Amino acid sequence: MHILVADDDPSSQYLLATMFKSRGHLVTTANDGREALELARDNPPDILVTDILMPVMDGYQLAREWKTDDDLSGVPLVFYTANYTDADDERFALSLGADKFLFKPLDPTILLNEIEQILKLSSEGHLKAHMPSDVNDTDVLKEYNARLVSKLEGQLLEVQETRVDLETTVKQLSEMVDGAVTAIAKLVEARDPYTSGHQERVSALAETISRTMTGDESFTQGVRLAGLIHDIGKIYVPAEILSKPRRLTPAEFSLVKVHPQVAYDVLASIAFPWPIADYIVQHHERMDGSGYPNGLKGEDISLGGRILAVADVMEAMSSHRPYKVAAGIDAALDEIEKNSGHFYDSEVAAACVLVFTEQGFKFPDAAASPLIQSQG
Repeated sequence: MHILVADDDPSSQYLLATMFKSRGHLVTTANDGREALELARDNPPDILVTDILMPVMDGYQLAREWKTDDDLSGVPLVFYTANYTDADDERFALSLGADKFLFKPLDPTILLNEIEQILKLSSEGHLKAHMPSDVNDTDVLKEYNARLVSKLEGQLLEVQETRVDLETTVKQLSEMVDGAVTAIAKLVEARDPYTSGHQERVSALAETISRTMTGDESFTQGVRLAGLIHDIGKIYVPAEILSKPRRLTPAEFSLVKVHPQVAYDVLASIAFPWPIADYIVQHHERMDGSGYPNGLKGEDISLGGRILAVADVMEAMSSHRPYKVAAGIDAALDEIEKNSGHFYDSEVAAACVLVFTEQGFKFPDAAASPLIQSQG
């Protein structure tokens, strides 16, 4: 027997075709009602098995066309649907002349038996003809619209519920990332008490610069998190070097200079939503290529890395260290402006000056930092 299957879902279409072919039937498939009509008019099948919710022409429209076509009206039509499953859906389908109304998913054996029973009755001339109810087109159209609107409302509700679930999941994942980054930051600050709060202050400034420059909230959140752990590579540096109350010797400084690469090696395998490891390994690179660890120049340095570089210098110059007194915000801004386009990206430098002079940015108080409080 020749079975025509109309279904826009490839997996459902494949499953039905495979089942019917396993019983020796010839199977033709269509992706929507219009394609099914065209195929059937060229080569009428012995039965049509159709979904309802399809693009171009849905199953209800297909049934109306099918049952008013002189060559096809006598061919059995079976609805097999997962979306239209209430009593009114079935009543309307049968009023259009459907011979059977089945709900997905059915046990394959049951489905095959149902289809083959209809085929047997039809071939023997014992199938009772099901023709459309004697109602005017206006009433049919009203009923059709009611069924369609009902399903669209149901789908919209499902989409809204899915969106809420997705937003909740995204929020939970975001909180998990934040928690993991904060925990990593604690490791660095616990070993380097003199720079406690440095990472958080760099993060706060980098976040503000990024938002001012780009307005891209996703990118800004990536820069913020990178700032929180940009010095994680210092776990490789001996604690006595980090806390020395004097300037470092060249040999000691050479050890410190490896910390961006160490950070990259630690973070590169973590699937953050942003290239955080790249931002961090580049936060000591300079636009003229004089930075480290890779001597990158200009646009070879990511925007995230360029932002962190400026924020890091601003914070370092503005804060006290064991070996120096803080130069202050004005001196730090002067450094950024003086070397704009040379050491520092000119657009990032301009945005940094803007957030201090026009937006009134102030570094957060280290004593108020949740990272600092957690160490008490």
